[in-house]
Amino acid sequence: MENKVTQKAELRIVRQFKAPQSLVFNAFASKEAFAEWWGPKGSELTVLRFDFREGGSTHYKLDNRGMLMWALFRYQKIRESDSIEFLSSFTDPEGNITSSPFPMDFPLEIYNHITLSETNGITTLTLYAEPVNATPAQEKTFTDLNPSMNQGYEGTWGQLDTYLAKVQG
Repeated sequence: MENKVTQKAELRIVRQFKAPQSLVFNAFASKEAFAEWWGPKGSELTVLRFDFREGGSTHYKLDNRGMLMWALFRYQKIRESDSIEFLSSFTDPEGNITSSPFPMDFPLEIYNHITLSETNGITTLTLYAEPVNATPAQEKTFTDLNPSMNQGYEGTWGQLDTYLAKVQG
């Protein structure tokens, strides 16, 4: 009998920012800051609801060059300046969880854990994400999209870099 080890569907991204840890954390915790940098480069973000606290949620609309999509973050655990855990989902305009706006079998919910640590004024952000209650097909889609998600996040992190540089003067 052969033991078969299956690989877990996950995404892990590590990125460094030339900014204090508290400033990077506050970029997620402030509605105004979040609206300025979150999302793919070239997209326009509209924050529809922002309640950054454990049990709270953020609902937003992205206009990515004419393609509209809505998404929701439901905050699970927040440890000020260190850690943010949330579930992310695509939604309809009213905030009801829906399938992906793209023609693919993507998981309905993704668990995200962001950790922050600072050394000598450089903050390291680690994002870990995995599907929640996903079918094997949805997990495969998530895994197959890792390169695309990495590229998308790189654009988002670039916008965060710009925002952090601006607020630091």
